[in-house]
Amino acid sequence: MTFTGIAASPGIGVGPVVRFEPEEIAVRETRIPPERVEPEIERLRAALTDARRDLLSIRDRIAAELGEPEAAIYDAHLLILDDPELKRSVEETIRAERRAAAGVFRDYMSRVAAFLEKIEDDHLREKRADVLDVERRVLRLLLGGGPQWLDTLKQPAVLVCHELAPSDAALLDRRRVLGFVTEVGSRTSHFAIVARGRGIPAVVSARGVMQHVRTGDLGAVDGFLGTFELNPDEAEQARYRAGVERVERQERELLLLRDQPAVTTDGHVLELGANIELPGEAEAVMASGADSVGLFRTEFFYLNRFELPTEDEQYRAYRGVVEMLAPRPVIFRTMDLGGDKVASYLGMTHETNPFMGWRGIRFALQHPEVFRTQLRAIYRASAHGRVRMMFPMVSTETELLHTLQLCSEVRAQLDAFGQPYDRELAPGIMIETPSAVWMADVLARHASFFSIGSNDLTQYTLAMDRDNERLAHLYDPLEPAVLRSIQHTIDAARGAGRWVGVCGEMAGDPLVAVLLLGMGVDELSMSTFDLPRVKAAIRAVHHADAREIAVRVLGCASAAAVKRMLRDGIEPKLPAFLRTREGDGE
Repeated sequence: MTFTGIAASPGIGVGPVVRFEPEEIAVRETRIPPERVEPEIERLRAALTDARRDLLSIRDRIAAELGEPEAAIYDAHLLILDDPELKRSVEETIRAERRAAAGVFRDYMSRVAAFLEKIEDDHLREKRADVLDVERRVLRLLLGGGPQWLDTLKQPAVLVCHELAPSDAALLDRRRVLGFVTEVGSRTSHFAIVARGRGIPAVVSARGVMQHVRTGDLGAVDGFLGTFELNPDEAEQARYRAGVERVERQERELLLLRDQPAVTTDGHVLELGANIELPGEAEAVMASGADSVGLFRTEFFYLNRFELPTEDEQYRAYRGVVEMLAPRPVIFRTMDLGGDKVASYLGMTHETNPFMGWRGIRFALQHPEVFRTQLRAIYRASAHGRVRMMFPMVSTETELLHTLQLCSEVRAQLDAFGQPYDRELAPGIMIETPSAVWMADVLARHASFFSIGSNDLTQYTLAMDRDNERLAHLYDPLEPAVLRSIQHTIDAARGAGRWVGVCGEMAGDPLVAVLLLGMGVDELSMSTFDLPRVKAAIRAVHHADAREIAVRVLGCASAAAVKRMLRDGIEPKLPAFLRTREGDGE
């Protein structure tokens, strides 16, 4: 039986299944005599203190491993524990009703969770999981819970669950978790981010999987395709295990290319950048052999928390990445909030058509103080290495000029306070909308570079929600309309003497990367997993051949024709492990 979900973390994992469900802690209602009231309150305070200590330990570990933004989700848990209303209400109830702390605490937290569940705002409603996570942690301390779930794994296993709480995600260990599957979530879910950071194959949003899976079954997770196969037959088991061996073999082969440039056989050099979401991923950038960070998604500073990140908090995180990667350049994309990334404390709500609504630069310009804070942090970080900055979802010249005016004001503030920054830092923009494509010549007068966000450009050009499962078979970045939009943008950039890159998913496909090279891009940015494979492809082809195939492809009338031409014209030139016809299947 095969389940299809979202490919959240690349890789293949095969092994025995462990069905994981959140620990249900039985709380027995207990009355206490008057003389036990104050000791019981002390027990509650001790449990809250111990829970806070444990969470701080987890937070510090995640911050060291994955970075401050990812660790910030635990700040929400700490805020819950530190809530004076929680302590006051529970302690008063213990005194008034002479009940044991566990029952009173459970009742209080259950009321909070029930309230959050009724809220219409999806982001606030998701905080219910944080409340229940804190509840379990404190009750375990009050009642003496059993061992953590990871300690019960007797052998490496594939983990299957409805969802993972933040404190459970912190326990994920690549040596013991071969892969995991959840019924809910997205690539931006906390547990998906932790999985990618630790190299654990993961599939999320595999609906209904918990109805069929049992501990002891055999499971195969394909984090490339976003599939989970339950109890595959012997032939399928062999195929998956061959996939695991193939990935491991490729990683060894690709490691030899780490310090080599992405240069074609006739000497044309292409810059390869890495896409990252968290400061802790900087080490993976170096390990992949990337020339730069082509896209640092900064919105994680604003999500999964209850308050705005401070300027200094952002500055420290940006500076840490810049210094670690120097002399490689780092491109920070300013806040791309909205769409599927909502921060409720900023007044954002889920809109009827969010990807057409209040997002990207539109949102930033309507929150100038929040935007200025981020701009100051990025400019300050530029004093410590090579920094580039780009703005998302720019559609008009007016938006770009307004944004550049804010940048000018921020630089004046920094000058007034004697703050150092790179005075040569010239910002660029992302090209993600048809309006930006057809105004590219005008936008190039003001932007120092273009980065084509092919994921959004594809959905806006084809008028298709890229997350709509019904349209998945139609959403294709190789549609001629998309490719012609990209070529038009490249030509406009060339005409203005600007460099241009691509940072969407198509940049990470080795076959398509060769096409983009032929179309004239200067830079491609992708996941650290895809980067070595793209480098191997670029090093295997002749630049003139790539240009020739690009001219032919732009004359195609369908995505199917484009794919046939790429398979026939480029794929035979690639290393064997990159050829789909050789059975790679990735």
